[in-house]
Amino acid sequence: MSQNGKVVLNTNDVPEDTHVHLDDFPKDMVIPMIHGWGGMTVDINNTPKGTNFSPLLEGLENDLCQVPHWGYVIEGAIEIEYDDGNKETFKKGEAFYMKPGHTGIVLEDLLLVSFSPEEGMHHLGEHLEKKMKEMQEAQSSND
Repeated sequence: MSQNGKVVLNTNDVPEDTHVHLDDFPKDMVIPMIHGWGGMTVDINNTPKGTNFSPLLEGLENDLCQVPHWGYVIEGAIEIEYDDGNKETFKKGEAFYMKPGHTGIVLEDLLLVSFSPEEGMHHLGEHLEKKMKEMQEAQSSND
């Protein structure tokens, strides 16, 4: 939960599964994620080079992701652009903190693991699923 810009974790809320293999994440989501890790969500981002997240974020506050993420890049690279215009590149082998108010473009086929406040990730996940459905429907009607 977030309170006045702070992330509050419930470390007494222990998940049923305290570890999971990357291959065992849900396969039916835009960004596979598992909620309920003491107030955090863990997600796997496995995205091809050239993917621009901006269209998926349209409709969120400032059309940007407002959820902070902490994680590790297993493979590839991603360029993150923040609402203030600053850019960072996260590359293979790097741990990162991605502050709220961002979008990204995948520079090299990407595999990363991130941890984020569960409260924000529920909303983000729902938004991403809705946007993907809208984009698929629009593509189908154009074919």
